Amino acid sequence: MVAMPDDVIKTFENPDCDKQKVLTWVSTVTEDGDPHLAPVCFVKAIDNDKLLIGVSFISKTASNIKNGSRVAVGNAVYPNGYMIKGSGEVLDSGKYFEDFKERINKRFGGKIKPKAVLLVSIEEIYHLKPAEGKKRIA
Repeated sequence: MVAMPDDVIKTFENPDCDKQKVLTWVSTVTEDGDPHLAPVCFVKAIDNDKLLIGVSFISKTASNIKNGSRVAVGNAVYPNGYMIKGSGEVLDSGKYFEDFKERINKRFGGKIKPKAVLLVSIEEIYHLKPAEGKKRIA
C-alpha cells in the first residue's frame, strides 16, 4: 500500500456527504468484464493508505468487489484531480460500518439505510492535471 499526500486526502475527504464538496466516483468491473461507475459522497481517509466509502445505493459496486474486481476511485475539479487504484473489501459490520451508519443516519435522518462500507487499500495514485509527463505520484 502507498500513503496519500495531504492534498490527495483533502480532495477525497468528505465523511459527512457535504454537497459543496467534489463528487467522488468509484469504478469496478463485472465478472463479464463490463465496466461499472458509481458516484459516492461519504468518503473518509483511514491511516493515509486507505479510503473508506459509505454504501447505500452502490450494490453493484459492492457485488463486483466481492467477486474480485479491483477498484479505481477518482474525482476532479478542473484543472486538478486524482485517481486512486487498489483493492477493495466490503464490510457490513464492525467499527468502520458503525461509524458510517451513524453519519448516514445523521445526514439523512434515517431515510437512507446504510448497507456497508467499502475499504479501499491504495496501491497507486495518479494526478489527473492536464500536462505531459509522469502522472503517477505514488
